[in-house]
Amino acid sequence: MKTAPFTIKSGGGASWAIRLVVAAALAGLALWIPTSASNGLIDSCITALTLMACAMALNLLLGYTGQISIGHSAFFGIGAYTTGVLVAKYGWSPFQTFAVAFVIAFVVGALVSLPALRIKGVYLALVTLALGLVFPQIIKWPKLEWLTGGARGLDKTGFRFTKDNPTYEIFGWNPWGTLRGENVKPFHYWIAMVIVIIVYLACRGVVKSRAGRSLVAIRDNETAAAVMGVNLAGTKALVFGLSAALCSLPGCLSAIRTGNVTPDSTNLTVAGSITFLIVMVVGGAGSLWGPIVGSVLYVFVTEITGDWSNTDSIPGILRPLFGWSNTPPGTGIFAVLLIVLMFVAPFGIVGMYRRLQARVVTVVPKPAGTGTIAAPAAAPVEA
Repeated sequence: MKTAPFTIKSGGGASWAIRLVVAAALAGLALWIPTSASNGLIDSCITALTLMACAMALNLLLGYTGQISIGHSAFFGIGAYTTGVLVAKYGWSPFQTFAVAFVIAFVVGALVSLPALRIKGVYLALVTLALGLVFPQIIKWPKLEWLTGGARGLDKTGFRFTKDNPTYEIFGWNPWGTLRGENVKPFHYWIAMVIVIIVYLACRGVVKSRAGRSLVAIRDNETAAAVMGVNLAGTKALVFGLSAALCSLPGCLSAIRTGNVTPDSTNLTVAGSITFLIVMVVGGAGSLWGPIVGSVLYVFVTEITGDWSNTDSIPGILRPLFGWSNTPPGTGIFAVLLIVLMFVAPFGIVGMYRRLQARVVTVVPKPAGTGTIAAPAAAPVEA
């Protein structure tokens, strides 16, 4: 077997140097975007961060536990409507609604996980699909129209933070001042960035813990996991609830960002759930970085092709392929990319990167039990 020309020890000097360089580059890019980028680019980044958080939450459930969900748009909608209702109807500060949305989505997710104790695979997918289909209809239910606004949704005039004197008070404390015009988009960007960091740290904390090993065991073989003492019911309920709760946070952001909530919004329908799923799979399911890469690529492709409905906007070499379409082909291009990746890189872009990296650099993991172990006491010498 051919070995890679370079070798790096995990946790060694070279490994930490690479990590620091990557971290510094990402931090610099994160600071540059809200301070120097155009409003259009900031908007695109907020969209990417929103998809990023949703895909990471779904990845915790599907990528690591193997539970299929096509209904995460409902949890996104719970976050959006929790913020919308509490702000528009009861005058809450937007930031105070995040915790409420988190708790509500966690409870609903844990309840939805109950069928997962007896069914799995395509049958579980159908249950979650039903949730995604039913949620917009519940919002439109006439008996709840007094709360949700029905099919019209919650109009932006009901949101205190979109009026002439917007405020993001936290229990009466407003450190942000008045937010208007151009300084609103960077503020939304930082909210999105904080949400992504929280979701990433939560997912990483679970995956790297003992619970994370239980998730992988359940994904690979439920029977073997149960024999090893894994609590299947409790673990599934916890992960489903946590995944749902984390997905509600970007939903709260969407209400803050747009200033209105309607049941027909893309991310609140099954189309949103499928987008979260595609982003996760293209980036790499079962990888912490997969949803990050997938969301950036998705927004990059859809933004570039956004004006391709006009034939003159399509590059000449690609015009024969896409000139016939009257709609932007970004989603179709991404779907084709997904099909190609399933053949070329079934573990997504991150999986393909790791496979190529292994041909160049061999990462030697830390040996098990590298901690300091006290030497056994010497046996007494008999006289």
